[in-house]
Amino acid sequence: MSAALALFIVFLALLGLAVGSIFLHVLLWVLGGVLALFLYFIPAIVAGARHHEHSLWILVLDIVLGWSGIAWVVLLIWALVGESHAGLRRLRADGTPLS
Repeated sequence: MSAALALFIVFLALLGLAVGSIFLHVLLWVLGGVLALFLYFIPAIVAGARHHEHSLWILVLDIVLGWSGIAWVVLLIWALVGESHAGLRRLRADGTPLS
């Protein structure tokens, strides 16, 4: 009886290791996918953060051509070098613009 119990405990331990391994594997794939998407959209994120005047075009071209390394680098340079949108103004609490 104790040999069967020992085998059952070993079986449960191996089953737990297998489930933990699968969970870790799936978690790493999901985190890798999220990181890859973040890296893929860096030109669009930079353009949006800088309020680039052509940020929509950079996003569209990043979606379409971002897989190409050359286009990705060109889009990143365009996002960093291009003009920021000057139409945004900061306002005081009473609604008057800051100078």
